[in-house]
Parts: sequence; C-alpha cells; structure tokens
Amino acid sequence: MENPNFDTLPEDLQKEILLRLPLKSLGVCLCVSKQWRSLIGSQEFRDLYSSRWKTPNDLRQALIYLLLW
Repeated sequence: MENPNFDTLPEDLQKEILLRLPLKSLGVCLCVSKQWRSLIGSQEFRDLYSSRWKTPNDLRQALIYLLLW
C-alpha cells in the first residue's frame, strides 16, 4: 500500500489544516512546496485566515504579505 501524504488530500481539506496553524508555522509551510506556497498565497486563503484568527484584519494581512515576499 502506498504511503498517503498531504498532497493526496483534497485541496479543501489541506486548506482547513493549514488554516489552523499559527502564523509562524504557516511561514515554515511556505517553504515546503510550490503547491503549499500557492495555496497559502491565494487571496481566498488569506481572507479565510484573517477571519479565523482574532487579530485585526489589516495587521494579519500585512504579516502574511511579509511572509510571502
């Protein structure tokens, strides 16, 4: 039997897992693969992440942009 990995999970499930990570861990995930970087960098993900965490929207968005660039 083949070993399952994160990339075989549906994208919605991957998103749900990543949305639960603190910002510092999310920054580490940016370096894992192009797929993860693309997912985390999407506007939809950033909006969901900002709304899930109880930090002011503009500050959270700024921190995410800093991680991406």
